[in-house]
Amino acid sequence: MWNYVLVSVVVLLASLIYHCYFNRPLSIIDHPDTHYDYIIVGAGTAGCVVASRLSEISNKTVLLVEAGGYFGWVASVPLLAPMLQGTEVDWAYASEPQKFSSRGFGNHIQKVPRGKGLGGSGQMNYLVHSFGRPEDYTGWPKGWSHADLLPYFKKVSDIMNVMSSPEEEYLIEAFLMADESFKLNNVTLQKGMFTTKKGSRWTSYHAYLQNAWNRRNLHILTNTLVAKILFKENATVDGIKVIYKDGSVGKIHARKEVILCGGAINTPQLLLLSGIGPAEELEKFQIRVLSDLPEVGKNFFDHLLLPVFVNLEARVSITLVKLQTVPELLNYFVFGRGWYATNAVMGIGRMNNSGIMLFGVASTEERILKSLSNYKTEPYRSLYPTYNNNSREGFLYMSYCLQPKSRGSITLRSVNIRHHPKIDPAYLKHEDDVLCTHEAINFAIQTLDTKKFREYGAKVHHPDLEECRHLPQDYRDVEYAECVIRVGGLSGYHLCGSSRMGVDDRAVVDEELRVRGVNGLRVMDASVIPSPISGNPNSVVIAMAERLSDLIIDQGSN
Repeated sequence: MWNYVLVSVVVLLASLIYHCYFNRPLSIIDHPDTHYDYIIVGAGTAGCVVASRLSEISNKTVLLVEAGGYFGWVASVPLLAPMLQGTEVDWAYASEPQKFSSRGFGNHIQKVPRGKGLGGSGQMNYLVHSFGRPEDYTGWPKGWSHADLLPYFKKVSDIMNVMSSPEEEYLIEAFLMADESFKLNNVTLQKGMFTTKKGSRWTSYHAYLQNAWNRRNLHILTNTLVAKILFKENATVDGIKVIYKDGSVGKIHARKEVILCGGAINTPQLLLLSGIGPAEELEKFQIRVLSDLPEVGKNFFDHLLLPVFVNLEARVSITLVKLQTVPELLNYFVFGRGWYATNAVMGIGRMNNSGIMLFGVASTEERILKSLSNYKTEPYRSLYPTYNNNSREGFLYMSYCLQPKSRGSITLRSVNIRHHPKIDPAYLKHEDDVLCTHEAINFAIQTLDTKKFREYGAKVHHPDLEECRHLPQDYRDVEYAECVIRVGGLSGYHLCGSSRMGVDDRAVVDEELRVRGVNGLRVMDASVIPSPISGNPNSVVIAMAERLSDLIIDQGSN
């Protein structure tokens, strides 16, 4: 066995050396041309799709510009997603101090990790696959209804190699059996779905960009920051201003279009710095107003998840002690199987507008995860009772409101592109989000009232938070639940909406994702999503990027 392991490691290292030094993709360049037909800003989830699809047009040149470089091998291991936060491949954003939530976090600030490098946040997210519910798309512009997107959903499901958690796992079996205790039509319990291939992370970087990056008409410029969108006198896009790795500044011109794929934070920041946004905000920073669009950076939303810990007596969950065993490590690094090959999100549940995710990992490493999340010590230890016991059995129900009504904003901090913008998700600003999350917690607790979960000794843990001790320690009490939610609710990292798509005059982009008031500029990333997806939005973004690519290709051929 050990000889086999040694040979496997040697082959892996040889492969890595070969790919790094002798097999550099043709598309990766150091010095760009002066002009391209299409320039794509940001090689994240959407950017990888658009670059791949547009470079299928052999007589058009495409440039993809990315602020970061490559992600390391840790990114390929699905279960190790949190380990990338706070590293050089993370933009490492942080929210503004929250008024209505995050009381258990240092200075009421939430960490906001975003991927910086080829693949973007898709390279460090939890890989959860979801298209939400058909009713999520009600009110979206023509061409973007659930029925319109359905062919793209089917295509994405195939390309992204969607997998499900294995049914033989004890917790999944118990979770799915709970469906029998709900007699309502609006309740759905299903296995967790995620995107992996041969035990490794599978994202739009792997499925799209790597398939295209030896095309001669596609250039990929890494470690290059786009500082501004440039326009001609008639408000038609001219190109981009870039800052190279060595600090030098350059300009690259676009013959046809620039497509912003920077994400829900970077895209509105870049629009604002380019003179597109609320006139009063731009004038405060002495930025010349090119297009007065009041909603740039507005309509910003996210899911806020409350971790509800469930104690178990049976040895059926994932603990750090189990993950650190030699058989488990060998199972993954030799055979590409086991828990490291999954995201540990075993089950997904929905009831009305309340959602739950069954996260099967019981143990948490306090030193690392407390720092990554910015939790203060007392709330962290109250919410995660395994903080000092790596063998304690249990799991987490991440409980949240699928359709939050709270809306925040992205605004400028300065005119320097290197200065992070002000990020205010305004979590729980709308009281309905608290009530909706409370319903999600009760939904989670109800699933435990089954024979299987009782056999496993499942019992909800009620955190002993200092701020909530004056209330009955019971999640069924709405005041106690609200207190815990406002103290311990954690960002779902599902940032959307800050460059809203719509047909009204206030929308930032129209139904073809063209930025209003200018010519030749489009946006394609989570910022254009006008209202929340009842689940994780990553796969929806890929489907939308596919549809936009078809629109551009069709228009280019006419």
